[in-house]
Amino acid sequence: MISGEIPLWLVDGDDRIAFVNDAAVRILGYDSDEELLGRLSHDTVHWKHRDGSPYPAEDCPITHATRRGEAIRMERDWWVRKDGSMVPISIHCVQMEIDGRMGTAMTFHDLTASVQAEDERRRHEIARARLVEVSASRARISAAADETRKRIERDLHDGIQQSLVSLALELRAALAAVPPQLNELEGELLRIGEGLTSALEGVREIAHGIHPAILSEGGLEPALRVLARRSAVPVDLDLRAVRRLPAPIEVAAYYVVSEALTNAAKHAQASVVNVELDTHDGILQLAISDDGIGGADAAQGSGMVGLSDRIEAVGGTFTVSSPPGDGTHIQVEIPLATEVDAPRRGNTRLA
Repeated sequence: MISGEIPLWLVDGDDRIAFVNDAAVRILGYDSDEELLGRLSHDTVHWKHRDGSPYPAEDCPITHATRRGEAIRMERDWWVRKDGSMVPISIHCVQMEIDGRMGTAMTFHDLTASVQAEDERRRHEIARARLVEVSASRARISAAADETRKRIERDLHDGIQQSLVSLALELRAALAAVPPQLNELEGELLRIGEGLTSALEGVREIAHGIHPAILSEGGLEPALRVLARRSAVPVDLDLRAVRRLPAPIEVAAYYVVSEALTNAAKHAQASVVNVELDTHDGILQLAISDDGIGGADAAQGSGMVGLSDRIEAVGGTFTVSSPPGDGTHIQVEIPLATEVDAPRRGNTRLA
């Protein structure tokens, strides 16, 4: 016995609807069975494809099965409701004698909920794939930018910087050869030498700002030590279990600290900055806080936004809290899924 809650209809040998229960009437959007009885089943519910194109009866597997008196099961099909909308259904058809002739009994189930769930799952999968691709793209862009910085730093060091050093040595040799009686020339050469020294220091400063060589050569710990020593604001630097990490992670963490120290010196009116770095349980944790005036707004400047993008590009999180009068506090977490093997170092503190 088929439950009255299961949509059911009977189709006679001429493909006309001979019976339809209330459940089937509801699914198909009709008001009563009288609107369906006697109508050709294919021309009523199966006359078009989901995309709106015509569905000829000669192409319909249900019609063919009915005419051959064969059972058929379809896991998913689309039928046309009274208002022309489509409803996804599963169908089970069996042969049955109707009014002395062989016809078909059809039970079907509304698959709308499962189709919507599949569509939602597919949308999530597409969105997730796009997010993964965007993250990968950002990581590639960030890595390419870092490689460009390293190349520029090498070019400055091996090109302009070396040329200035050579010129300084030549000038020193020329200065040593100046006769004692040419005091004016000696003074002029000394002034040129001071200018050359200043230019050399400027090039070194620029090269360090673009990409510090010590970060590539020694890793995050020595690079952060240098940052702390060069900072205009005193830095309490606490490094725990720091070791060599993948280059993108080291670069990202370095520039967060560098930007934070620059902001503390320029805007925060801070007297000290605390920097804590730890790596455990496969996560790099970086915390930076100052005792300045607070009130930093990441939306008002590209620096913080750029740092957030850089951290997210390596799969991390970047959080800023800067209540007025209570300093600025930065929290960074980066998974170390691709970390490289390197010896661990002990805890270090630099005031």
